[in-house]
Amino acid sequence: MKTRVLLFFLLASLISCSDDDSEECIGYRPENVKEVNAPSSGKVNETVEIEVKFSVYNGCGEFGKFVESGSEQSKVIEVQAKYEGCICTQDIPTIIAVYEFTPSTPGEYELKFKSGETDYITVNIAVTD
Repeated sequence: MKTRVLLFFLLASLISCSDDDSEECIGYRPENVKEVNAPSSGKVNETVEIEVKFSVYNGCGEFGKFVESGSEQSKVIEVQAKYEGCICTQDIPTIIAVYEFTPSTPGEYELKFKSGETDYITVNIAVTD
């Protein structure tokens, strides 16, 4: 009887530690931008690097990706944070990510970084040849 109980607990612990559980501890969530540092001008076909600061919900949070919508001249950019780990610290770190913007034509560009439900930090960039 003791052997069966021991075997049951051993099998249960092996199943609970399988690689399939690691996917349950990965999630994505939009986070609000706190600060944007960007130049006011750029050149056609040259990458403009824009520093974006945001906070994550806990110590497992990190930068995931930027999600863009809108047109080339006027974009809305949202930060998508990636949370990886089942046991996370309650630390709420500020993360810095670099958004790379490469304009294809000269003109005025408006980039709106989502900082709240209906709020944005707007960056205007004048692009020349």
